[in-house]
Amino acid sequence: MDTAALLVTSILLTAGTPGQDGTFAPMSGPSVDAGPDWWWRSPVVERHRRRPWSGGSIPEDWRVVGGPADYSIDLVDGEPVLLGSGDADRNAFLVDPTVMGDFLLECEVRIASDGGNSGIQIRSDVVDDRMVGYQIEIDPSTRGWSGGLYEEGGRGWIRSLADNLDGRAAFVPGRWNRYEILAVGPRIRSWVNGVPTVDHIDFESDRGLIGFQVHSGRCEVAWRRLAVTDLGFRERVVFFESDRPDDPARGIDLVVPQPFPDGPSAVVVEASIATGSIRIELGDAELGPGYRLTVPAPLGDDDVPGRIEFWRFRDRMRVFVDGAPLEPGPPDLEGDLAIRVHAEPGVLARIHRSVAHPPTALER
Repeated sequence: MDTAALLVTSILLTAGTPGQDGTFAPMSGPSVDAGPDWWWRSPVVERHRRRPWSGGSIPEDWRVVGGPADYSIDLVDGEPVLLGSGDADRNAFLVDPTVMGDFLLECEVRIASDGGNSGIQIRSDVVDDRMVGYQIEIDPSTRGWSGGLYEEGGRGWIRSLADNLDGRAAFVPGRWNRYEILAVGPRIRSWVNGVPTVDHIDFESDRGLIGFQVHSGRCEVAWRRLAVTDLGFRERVVFFESDRPDDPARGIDLVVPQPFPDGPSAVVVEASIATGSIRIELGDAELGPGYRLTVPAPLGDDDVPGRIEFWRFRDRMRVFVDGAPLEPGPPDLEGDLAIRVHAEPGVLARIHRSVAHPPTALER
């Protein structure tokens, strides 16, 4: 979209209710949610659910990566159960070839306390005969980190259950345990037997493959009742892009022509600030609801601008500056919100680009 589509105003309307002024603060992860969103149980979402283990055999286009390991499907009382076992020195994964964006994954897992270790890969890639990416842990040991978030072949533990006593107690070795994994935008959530285990926002990947792990060493694990609901891919929309510096003498007064929708969505402002600060405002301060964020210098530069990200979910809104979350974050505002960016005359700052991540068609 060209710059003519971005409205330039001489008077910036104030946004944010009194006392809702944001300032940049050090990184701190979001708290764990109390439970699933209502919309993932709606009839519209249910129609997009698939059950790939509907028969007595593994789907032909699935493949084993790494290993070696044995995977098979047994029919137990007419119900397909995926069995995985191995004792190799490499992790193995049974990989679904379907690339997923936003999704809900549900299944039941059983592994004995002496059955080894396992996990479910999500938003992962196959690199040199191994899976690399996020993993939701299956941990029957006394440590009890089942449902934690790990990055296979990368950073290691992203969010363990070291400080989540309820989550650690939820998994029962040797019995069937229900897993629910919900990935919407950068937010990954998991529940084990209905208990929240992880609620984390991470920007490393927003799409990829699903895989079922047989860990190196001796491992025997079983899965059943797998259901994957495809919530769709999130498409980016560029509202504004400029390769010219803004005039410090005039300041910046910009209004994004499309409001920030009340749903799983994001608005990203790419900016560089050498001196002074810019203010980003959502909504209407006088009538409400609204929120005001002030971002001071320094931020980025002309070659690599900084990123200011606003993410909305059904239950909360989060703000990140160059990947670090704002604390305290904004309140949970309702309704679509106008977006405005402002800098006083004399501030040496530049708006490089404004990008929206609207909800997927199904989420909308």
